[in-house]
Amino acid sequence: MSVNEPASSAPPTAEWLNRSTVGVALASLFSDVSHELGTAVLPAVLLALGAGPAALGWIEGSADGLSALAKLWGGVMTDRVTRRKPLASIGYLVTAVGIATIAICTSWAQVLACRVAAWIGRGSRSAPRDVLMAEATTPSSTGKAFGMERAGDALGAVIGPLVAAALLARGIEPRHVLVVSLLPGLLAFLSITLLVQETSGVRRSERARALAGSLRATGTPFHRYLVAILLFGSGDFSRTLLILYATQHLTAGLFSWHAGTLAIALYVLHNAVSSLAAFPIGALTDRVGRRPVLIAGYLFAAATTAGFALVPATPLALTILFVCSGTYIACEEVVEKAYAVRLLPELVRGTGLGALAAVNGIGDFVSSGLVGMLWATFPGSPAAGFLAATALQLAGTLALLAATGPTELRPRGRVP
Repeated sequence: MSVNEPASSAPPTAEWLNRSTVGVALASLFSDVSHELGTAVLPAVLLALGAGPAALGWIEGSADGLSALAKLWGGVMTDRVTRRKPLASIGYLVTAVGIATIAICTSWAQVLACRVAAWIGRGSRSAPRDVLMAEATTPSSTGKAFGMERAGDALGAVIGPLVAAALLARGIEPRHVLVVSLLPGLLAFLSITLLVQETSGVRRSERARALAGSLRATGTPFHRYLVAILLFGSGDFSRTLLILYATQHLTAGLFSWHAGTLAIALYVLHNAVSSLAAFPIGALTDRVGRRPVLIAGYLFAAATTAGFALVPATPLALTILFVCSGTYIACEEVVEKAYAVRLLPELVRGTGLGALAAVNGIGDFVSSGLVGMLWATFPGSPAAGFLAATALQLAGTLALLAATGPTELRPRGRVP
């Protein structure tokens, strides 16, 4: 391919499963093994340091919120640099090192600093990775490609907690589990570095524009889409809070290794469901369109969050709710990006995907902080926080219905 040839002409439809898409999927798998090892034991580390749900909420929310800036920066740089692979690969490396460093923390403030550093690396790699994936496939198979990437991500989120649970069951300290997380993090870095091949795309000189101009160029339909994403994301809190919720209900508020293992098992189930659902959901959007699938997923998410607030936390109820949560997370993460790719002009695709990731990060900051604070304000019951999150998820669904019609979001090409 010549330098001036558009990237969209590179791979034929039948070649959506190729070296680059597999490399990105493997990076997502290994990276999730790494940071989910950390996520699974983070509540135990914090409880050992004397921190509670408010600290956990602010740690998760602050990390997600500050990484939003890195996501936007990564998106803008994706449209300006000559090569995207270094942006993506270095981001994976920073994430791995940041998570492992939590092992030497002695206060929750230090945990916050390490988590923020790791999530800044995670944020900066998001847009270049997604653009590499989009350019390695075609418009009619974008859903499948992102579905495979999300399936790899969610599979890593199954393996990570399983490894954590096995290590905890053998008496390994949570801090030592964090050290183990460095190995899969390095494998994620190598997957991008060694497997992914970049397409030439359009000339980068055409991409070097001011941030404000790049954001304007993403278009009004995309801007309206971001408003809906922000509203919904402000109710889409960190799954770590669900681990804490399950842990407290299984132990009447006191942590034990046995209860922690059971809570992690529920989280593993959540991620296994997400992994199994991701590719079929992506393929479904290639056939019936992004909009109806995303709206249905948002409504299902609101119903699930309300269930955590209103349904008694019996083992059966927790199992069902964690399954439902895994399902809607798969829908949300696959369809939001596939939808955005269809809306965005190629010249500002990186900026748009970075903005999408940044808006989701801001939503995570708001939601995790809100749920954590309300949980601490009404001790013993997170119902108020979960109901507030439900209201915001419904608001996001309504905004999506109001701001994005079929004409605006009809993809270019075969997929409606």
